[in-house]
Amino acid sequence: MKTISRLAKWSVILAALTWSTVSPISSASAQSDVSAPSKAHTAAESQELVDKIIHDGLSYWGTPYVYGATRFQDQSFDCSSFVQYLFSQYGVQLGWNAREQARQGEWIPFSEMKKGDLMFFSDEDFPNEQGLNKVRHVGIYMGNGKILHTYEEGIGVTVSDIKNDAREKNYWYEHFLFAKRVI
Repeated sequence: MKTISRLAKWSVILAALTWSTVSPISSASAQSDVSAPSKAHTAAESQELVDKIIHDGLSYWGTPYVYGATRFQDQSFDCSSFVQYLFSQYGVQLGWNAREQARQGEWIPFSEMKKGDLMFFSDEDFPNEQGLNKVRHVGIYMGNGKILHTYEEGIGVTVSDIKNDAREKNYWYEHFLFAKRVI
């Protein structure tokens, strides 16, 4: 289901390129489960790969969100299956759910995130969770304060602002836990 028009897609991309940066958030607890990222790609190859993943992800704009969606198909996604599917198309194997994905890659401070980094979030419905159990959502950082992700029935695959999002206000900023680099 690829419903975004070229004009709408480029509007989102142009908006992402002009968005101002946001303040860093640190999460030292996220550093405990760091595994080394693959160093098989040069910086230019990594950037090209990330650009392809984000481009492909945008082509699924509006694809329905379904919690527990079937893996490795593109008719519906939950947050982790969306991220897993996109990265798998380019040979990057990620865990089954957001918590498993949070164990992979190199921990990245908020202020040093780059396009393609995975962003992990808590959920206001689970305020007492500890450690990796706090991880309830994953998205892909697009750069310039934007997240490519899917959530909530009726919204599906979309791009959100980390701060001052039109739909969620500062929710993503306030619930950000940590970022990981897997490419």
